[in-house]
Amino acid sequence: MKKLNRLANATQIDNSVNLGLLLDFGVAFPEERPLTPEEYLRGGSRSIILNVAAFFLGFKSYNSKLNDNREFLGAIFGAENNGFANEIYDKIKAIEKTGKKVSIINTFCSLKLFECFFTTEEEDETQTHAEFERNLFKAYLVLNSSFISAQKSATTSTKEMDVELKAPMMLFCSFYPISDKTNYDIGQIWVTQLVKAIYLFQYLEANPRTEVLLKSFLDYFNSPTWPVYLKRLLPLTIPAIKNDREGHTDITVTSGDNFEDDCAFIEKLIVHDNDELEENDFLTIRAKPLYKIEEGVYRIIFNLFVVEKIFKGLYFLLRDVNDRLPKGQKIPGWKGIYCYEFSEQTLLYRIMDVIYPDKCIRFSGKELADKKIDGAPDYYVRKGNNIMVFESKDFLIKAELKASFDYTIYNEEFAKTLYYEELPNGKEKAGAVMQLINSIRRLLRNEFLPDTEYYFKDVFIYPILITHDHQYDVPGLSSLINYWFQQELEVLKAEGFFIHQIKPLAVVNIDSLIYNSVGLTENTPLHEVLNAYFNSSKLRAGVKFRTVEEAREFRMSSFNPFSLFIDKYFKKQGIIKVPPILDLVGSALFKEEVEKS
Repeated sequence: MKKLNRLANATQIDNSVNLGLLLDFGVAFPEERPLTPEEYLRGGSRSIILNVAAFFLGFKSYNSKLNDNREFLGAIFGAENNGFANEIYDKIKAIEKTGKKVSIINTFCSLKLFECFFTTEEEDETQTHAEFERNLFKAYLVLNSSFISAQKSATTSTKEMDVELKAPMMLFCSFYPISDKTNYDIGQIWVTQLVKAIYLFQYLEANPRTEVLLKSFLDYFNSPTWPVYLKRLLPLTIPAIKNDREGHTDITVTSGDNFEDDCAFIEKLIVHDNDELEENDFLTIRAKPLYKIEEGVYRIIFNLFVVEKIFKGLYFLLRDVNDRLPKGQKIPGWKGIYCYEFSEQTLLYRIMDVIYPDKCIRFSGKELADKKIDGAPDYYVRKGNNIMVFESKDFLIKAELKASFDYTIYNEEFAKTLYYEELPNGKEKAGAVMQLINSIRRLLRNEFLPDTEYYFKDVFIYPILITHDHQYDVPGLSSLINYWFQQELEVLKAEGFFIHQIKPLAVVNIDSLIYNSVGLTENTPLHEVLNAYFNSSKLRAGVKFRTVEEAREFRMSSFNPFSLFIDKYFKKQGIIKVPPILDLVGSALFKEEVEKS
């Protein structure tokens, strides 16, 4: 147990999920009938189990120091278990002779380990140090096996699919439940979360309808203004993005006059022993990503969830505050107001103003509505002969459905928002794809009255779906949406329209536009980056692959999300400046100090 307790101060491995090559209990212990994690760890220390779970969750998402399984096993097992660890390592090496790497740890199972034991009570320790090390390892592999079993739905649910969609959909279904917790740049998320949070607070502050909601929210956190709230929250997130040591991170409140107030603020963000943990997608831990060690000392459960409290958690905090307001003060339809008035009419408009500042024709959805343009896009830009048509969708898939790994479920749920939804009256409600198709039809007819000064055969049309959560930056998703889009393009073709210069539908996370705003404004505009993205997945004439595996890797890379491409695109060009948007919103954050000085 002493060895395990020291894990908090050690380095760690890469915690990204390696699909199909996660170490399974049956592979490691083929002759042993697995017990439940609770059975393996009965008589062990609850505090050490939680410490180890938090340690595993402190692994960097990329370039972790203990990516080597030999070093990792050496870090978690003491001298008494050298033989045990060597046997495990030999089995791993036997699998890796195929040329594929085996992973032991993944974020999903580390979160499950924490959840399994957080609500249990501390009990008398009856296991020896060596027994506890072995049993904790076995308990973890049982969680791995459960994950692998659930993930098989990705294969079975895509088994009978068309060849065109089978590979990207198997990839998407395998990744979707876990991708947002494993594939991310935490520094980038911190920047975009802060930008969006300040825009949201500015929206709430400027809107008379949300005045009571904002005040009640600030009262709950005992903060006189939203800049004060953010300046109390942000220090809790800094250790999460500067955790070079890796492993778990503790936040210690400095003693002094503000000690009780500072503790009270943090304790609104901690998970309590009596909290009922949500079964799917770790919703409780997302909402409360810290737990209390002792008076004034709090431990981060998962760095990503702490950083996401800056903005992503705001929607849920505001929703809960709104639900507690008296009937006359409660805002009806808060979700719709948030998604439409903030996500689309505030956030999207402001970002588009930044990345297409001049020398173009542009209209926001509100401007088009004011012109009485029915069925208008959420945003429209024409720069020369390049027309960008935007639809913005801020939506979430229910947690229990997200956790399914099942294509049939995903296809139905995503189609409702992104393709179309069949209504009880026999009609259809258009989703993003159909809305974009309708806009394209109008453009090809030159019936988009605010802008008709072009010849339809000269222009290139870029249909763009704006998303608002990095859970949709998953390999394969854009293939599904484009499959729907191409089917509808064929309908346009059958109607006699000239479709030859219509680009594939691009799924673009608004965070990518925020973070790469310097490159998009000063170097390469969005439509040109999209062209590079589309071309990156095309096989150039004369190119030959040396191995089948190399060809497979190229094929799989063609399913990558745009967010991954644009980050690499500008880094390759040396454009990695902090977005100037951050300067603008940063001045808003410290406005009070500036005015006082």
